[in-house]
Amino acid sequence: MVLYPMREGDSLYELAQQHFRRIEDYAIVQRLNRIGNPRRIAIGRSIRIPKHLLRYEPVTAHIISFRGAVQLRRDGRLLTVSPGMAVHEGDELATAANSFVSMGLPDQSAVALPSQSRVTVRRLRKLSLTGAVERLFAVEQGRAKAIVSPLNEADEFRISTPISVSAVRGTEFRIRYDAAGKQAATETLSGEVTMASSGEVSRDLPAGFGAVAAGTELSAPVALLPPPRLTNPGETQDQRELAFELEPLPGAKAYHVQIAQDAGFLDVATETTVQTTEVRLPPIEDGTWFVRVAAIDGHGLEGMYETYGFQRRLNDISGTATETRTGDYRQYLFRWRVMGDGERQFRFQLSRQEDGSDPVVDEVGLTEQSFAVTDLPPGTYYWRVMALQFVDGEVHENWSPTERLTISPDQ
Repeated sequence: MVLYPMREGDSLYELAQQHFRRIEDYAIVQRLNRIGNPRRIAIGRSIRIPKHLLRYEPVTAHIISFRGAVQLRRDGRLLTVSPGMAVHEGDELATAANSFVSMGLPDQSAVALPSQSRVTVRRLRKLSLTGAVERLFAVEQGRAKAIVSPLNEADEFRISTPISVSAVRGTEFRIRYDAAGKQAATETLSGEVTMASSGEVSRDLPAGFGAVAAGTELSAPVALLPPPRLTNPGETQDQRELAFELEPLPGAKAYHVQIAQDAGFLDVATETTVQTTEVRLPPIEDGTWFVRVAAIDGHGLEGMYETYGFQRRLNDISGTATETRTGDYRQYLFRWRVMGDGERQFRFQLSRQEDGSDPVVDEVGLTEQSFAVTDLPPGTYYWRVMALQFVDGEVHENWSPTERLTISPDQ
């Protein structure tokens, strides 16, 4: 229903002509509000009008960014997704594994879908009568995150699942729906969300609280876990895979980690959920990136997050050693390969000590990716190579893993 206060000069006939989808539906409103004369209604009286009788203008969202396999289904047809593409009422967006998409609304609100999620745009319209904007997104499977700009009094922003609906007035929150387990969850990160179950139970969830719906049941508000912390947040990521270490957080059953190119995490590149504090993620290109970490509690609720910036400079190095004989002499050829862009120099070390101290060989300024040592005495040696990478006026250093070489006496 829409509550409309009658103004000077208003009549049901005029409202129907200007704002109803069918003029004759004025009679429905007349009966609903027990109005005797549709031409004479007191100024200021609020009348109830069913929304489905009203005309509306479509509101268009747009794709902000996407990665991986993202599908947009419209009127039964699959369309190719592209940045800036229009999203309309009735459209369905779906993401595959390790795929992500975000869409922006005209008021700067945004909805982001992580991997393996499916959302239908149920309402995206502006009512002619009041100018109120209705936005309703249905999470059919997976998760969705919304960042909602402050709304006008009559505006609506809701995200539903098959067993719950969450309404906001301007906030940041997450929705999750497990279709197999028929369980939904809402987590409020800022502002306040009202979550209602299909059993008509509702909870107000202020910032830092969440709730879980199962069937018609809705849990009491649960305090979300605080954000976990990274042990070395400013460390350059130079290995092939991204590697992060989390400080253990009491009450955490798992950790959710995302990587994005923007601090608002509307352009997510990859993510993972792990049960340990050691996190590994697939390779990404060089540049400035952001990592977001959150803990998951025993209810399955994802807690508050912390965001860190980091530099990605791929400088991964690994090596091999081979032996050749020339007469009575044995030559050992150490080779290495390196991954990543930029100009490089190398430092080769060979030592009797595993920690590299007191090296037998310590060669710096090498430009080739190999180094030969002739006729080493029998014994156990340890060798490693440092790659010095020169990018944008900066120098990045990285040692290869220490390799062991055992030379046996001639028989």
